[in-house]
Amino acid sequence: MLLHQVIDGPLADRGSEPAIIGEGVFSSYADLALRACAQMIRLQDIGLTAGDRIAVIAQKSPDVIAAFLGAARAGITYAPLDTQASSFYWAMVLKDFGISHVLSDIPGLADQLDSVCVHEVALETGPDARTVEQYALIQSAPPSASRTSDDDAYILTTSGSTGRPKGVLLSHRNALAFVDWAAQETALGPEDTLLSVAPFHFDLSVFDIYGGLSRGARIVLAPGAATTFPGLLIEAIERHRVTVLYTVPTVLRILLEADAFADGAGKSLRAIIYAGEPFAPRPLAQLMGALPEATVFNFFGPTETNVCLAHRFAGAPNATQEIPIGRPASDATVKLVDDAGEEVARGDIGQIQVDGPTVMKGYLTADGFVPAKRPYPTGDFAQQGADGAYYFRGRRDQQVKVRGLRIELGSVENALLHADGVKEAVAFVAGNDLVAFVGGDPALDTRMVGKICAKSLSSGAVPHRIVAVSKLPRLSNGKLDLARLKAMAAERG
Repeated sequence: MLLHQVIDGPLADRGSEPAIIGEGVFSSYADLALRACAQMIRLQDIGLTAGDRIAVIAQKSPDVIAAFLGAARAGITYAPLDTQASSFYWAMVLKDFGISHVLSDIPGLADQLDSVCVHEVALETGPDARTVEQYALIQSAPPSASRTSDDDAYILTTSGSTGRPKGVLLSHRNALAFVDWAAQETALGPEDTLLSVAPFHFDLSVFDIYGGLSRGARIVLAPGAATTFPGLLIEAIERHRVTVLYTVPTVLRILLEADAFADGAGKSLRAIIYAGEPFAPRPLAQLMGALPEATVFNFFGPTETNVCLAHRFAGAPNATQEIPIGRPASDATVKLVDDAGEEVARGDIGQIQVDGPTVMKGYLTADGFVPAKRPYPTGDFAQQGADGAYYFRGRRDQQVKVRGLRIELGSVENALLHADGVKEAVAFVAGNDLVAFVGGDPALDTRMVGKICAKSLSSGAVPHRIVAVSKLPRLSNGKLDLARLKAMAAERG
């Protein structure tokens, strides 16, 4: 199966039903199929053919999703890029990924990218008579024998170890192996409405788009400012009676802090999925208490493997309970291995190694294509508990040496989260110091936070500096802006 084929089934029964609902606009399943065909024709008219690549730099809309489907139908690999990134970043990525055409809703984008030669293609295009005729031919023609599910489908960017972005190249099979598993795990169906909060360059959006469309559900595109103004999010949930929400814990904490679920709000939610970062037990329990009818899932996995572990909560955790990252998901084979690649004994800590249908094809870099290692070493460490579930033990790049002592940053951050008033935490090395930023109350007594950390950490692992802020800075995908945090640490001495 190929990505554009996810709407073929729902089209038979739900052609006139809403598929994508944006701000002031919506697209039915039938209209979306025609718009995708129109995008395919446009891409072919400008000379792109199967195997080519195109970037998409545009705000979330039904037309963007139509562009994804149209590119997939044409055999063209699409790369959604962060709309909030700089023109320097865009130019670097386009050059490294070998992309010469950009679909965009940003006027004069090509003029901003004078360091690379790109052809700008207007995003919005409606179906015309030619589209209807072409679509009828496509529907009646047998599938092309030259296309397979292992063909390139899309590219997501991730930070490289050198600071230069890398492209994670994924196939149709990579995407749909996860989508089919996740749709089944969450019992997704045509009666559901998903709220798409994640930007399209973030891997969480893959479930929103293709999970929703493949099951004939409705996809509501959250307003761009929704993660900053929680009122917009809860308004969208209430207005559209959203049933499934997949987002990062930060967004859920923002909703809790704004008391968004008071007076029965959000009761339409039956499934809440979080991923991308840990969720502290206290706010997680608060969320589950506010929405007791909703089933909560923790999905885990890097962009390179999509979701490889998952946990479905049977009940709310207590304040000190450790939360598992789950058991193997998406038909993945998961092992914990040592530095030599040998599987560790049950109960020992090892690096998470993943094989299966969701593991990427490889990286696109400035030096060309680098095939993925199989099995894929994630750089994440875990420990299998007596219950059979896996528990996160940090990343390879989270183990640092400070003043001669080896410290696991994940353990420090976990200790910080146990202090009252701390809603989010991050630790990193700045110079010779171990620095921590905690989000919550800016007037928090950081000395008391340090004393609480000392109860569960060795003396050398207690941060030398703890800075309290109202909230930690985030990137557009919801992840921590570590570069900004390090700059803030330098500013504060």
